[in-house]
Amino acid sequence: MVSVRFVQIILLSVMSMTLYGCDTSGTAPELSRKPLPTDLLKAESRKLAVVSAVFLAAEKERMNIQSHEITTEFSKDGSGVAYIEPYDGKFHVVHNGKVGKTYLDISDLSISSDGMRVAYVGRVDDKTRKMVVDSREGLVYGENDNHMFSPDGKHHLSTFSQGEKRYIVIDNTLRKEYLLEQNPMFSSDSLSIAFQARTLDGRGKQFVISDLNLQSSAVFVSCGDYTIQSDDKSRIAAVCSENGKSIIKVIDFLKRTVLSNTRYDGTITHFKFAADNRSLAFTVVRKGEKRFVVYDSKEEMIPAGDEFFTDPIVLSEPEGVGAAIGTVYKSYFYYAFQKRSRNEKGYGYISDLAASSDGRHHAYVAVDVNEERAHIVVDGREGSKFDKIVAPLFSPDGRMLIYRARQSGKRFIVLSDLKGKIIRQLKEYDMVFQPIFFADGSSIGYGVLDGNELWWKVEKL
Repeated sequence: MVSVRFVQIILLSVMSMTLYGCDTSGTAPELSRKPLPTDLLKAESRKLAVVSAVFLAAEKERMNIQSHEITTEFSKDGSGVAYIEPYDGKFHVVHNGKVGKTYLDISDLSISSDGMRVAYVGRVDDKTRKMVVDSREGLVYGENDNHMFSPDGKHHLSTFSQGEKRYIVIDNTLRKEYLLEQNPMFSSDSLSIAFQARTLDGRGKQFVISDLNLQSSAVFVSCGDYTIQSDDKSRIAAVCSENGKSIIKVIDFLKRTVLSNTRYDGTITHFKFAADNRSLAFTVVRKGEKRFVVYDSKEEMIPAGDEFFTDPIVLSEPEGVGAAIGTVYKSYFYYAFQKRSRNEKGYGYISDLAASSDGRHHAYVAVDVNEERAHIVVDGREGSKFDKIVAPLFSPDGRMLIYRARQSGKRFIVLSDLKGKIIRQLKEYDMVFQPIFFADGSSIGYGVLDGNELWWKVEKL
């Protein structure tokens, strides 16, 4: 939940627009609202906004208390930015230089992939929150509701709760054909959605893939208690029940056809598509608290007493499945389906497990026992330590790794080789947002806060 309520109390006593030099006219510096051509975005960095002193004061306080709330969103192509700004004891959103309506509180900020649209939840009074899309207030937004833009940014989907009933809202139109059980998801082409729902009589569960008008649908009965989507949004894995048997169905999201059925016994705790967006690995707990890794009709029990801490990842050369497992005192990377043990060093904490697209390499963030600083671990090799490391990401060709790091209050991007050694540390900024690789893998793009300016930075590797 993206919320900035905590800064409201902190800033009420110091929220003087004259003191902070804020433009009290309610307008932020005007910047171009048209997205740049893709080739230009790849070629150069671009300043997107100049923020107020009030925004900076709120962000500084948020970082001091190490809040994980997100108040700024960059579009994936770097063409737009939106951020939540305190104003006169309340809050508003600034999107590409345009200031929105003021609310008591703002949360769940989201910007479309092309940077042209923005959506968020505004608290109107102590009891009511409204869905706001492109400055237009919609329906009441409940505590269990969610919302998102389609991958192409042309459509917006949210949920609406009425008592125990939950419905879909598509492009501000409430649809009551289904009673939602799980949050919906978009297909890669933005033309279809998928969701688990009950029939209107409330008798049965079903997993539905439908067009945006809910006219053309494929329905899978007794499915959808647990679902995941491949990273490219082309496939869905859904836990189903057939004739008293538990089955995982892998479904082609675009064609709406079942690609595979995999039976299993026990309770699924994690499952994950491989980086190729095709193969699937999952973990199961059975009677006696026995835990198994399952992949490609094979299964392996992990050591007794250990639990799974991450989703599994599918690896190659040699083929296998890896996951972080262990106890509350120590965790380690476990490599399943190997003739001899390939388990790695134990740590106090492991997170952010990732695999390269070809499955040849893996990386994670590790913190040693009784320590606080973190280092990257690539294929079992440790890199340099930093105060914090976040979200390692392999290049498309799998030849290098990038990750966000923090040291002595400054944030930056680190480029690492496949031994964990630092190739290059990029410029330090006040804030650094999650980077992306451009398709050719020769450049990265990412958002930063540099002083009082929000920039989209492009770096050649």
